[in-house]
Amino acid sequence: MMKMDFPPKVVASITSMEEAIEAIGLGADIVEVRVDLSTEKPLPMIEGIYEDLKCGIIATIRPVYEGGNFKGPDADRIKIFKELAPFVDFIDVELRASNIDDILETLEGTDALPIVSYHDFEKTPSNDEMLDIIDRSSQKGGYAKLAVMPKSFHDVLRLYEVTLVSKRPVCTIAMGEIGQHSRIMSCVYGSSLTYGYVRRPVAPGQMRVDRIKEGLKILGLR
Repeated sequence: MMKMDFPPKVVASITSMEEAIEAIGLGADIVEVRVDLSTEKPLPMIEGIYEDLKCGIIATIRPVYEGGNFKGPDADRIKIFKELAPFVDFIDVELRASNIDDILETLEGTDALPIVSYHDFEKTPSNDEMLDIIDRSSQKGGYAKLAVMPKSFHDVLRLYEVTLVSKRPVCTIAMGEIGQHSRIMSCVYGSSLTYGYVRRPVAPGQMRVDRIKEGLKILGLR
């Protein structure tokens, strides 16, 4: 079981086995398999990554209401997560999922841990609101992931402040062009992992995996 402690881990969001191989070549520590964006069958793809690449794996089935492409009801994700859980290190489930506890039950009997995520594509909430989101996510027993949309560099600085004082382990991201540097800098303040792309961004402001890795090295974090 991979743990996301120091040094911070670089996650590559991928949609195919081919991309996963490229991600490892670029220096990714973990691949996030975006099941909701992939045209491949999830179980064979993840089994192949598990058996051949020997890297950390996150399974994500992001629904439309949280910025993804999965259009079915939350209940439909339970069966998929249950199939994938034995072969992954983490599953990503949204704090706002209507049946989050039912989804988390799919991890019973496996070594997989939850990443409980929250995405705000409109704004950066107040510091108190962000700390509350992280606290509620952490209470679900896994890693808290918070991604927000800054309107100014001050918003990004507030996210760093929240990261610094929040409970560990946590992942924080400021999305978009204004927050792009947070893909590297959040790790200075305690973010356990950061997400990058291989061929094309899957979230606003994502940087390519090798650029993130280079930035972390310059800062002495790798």
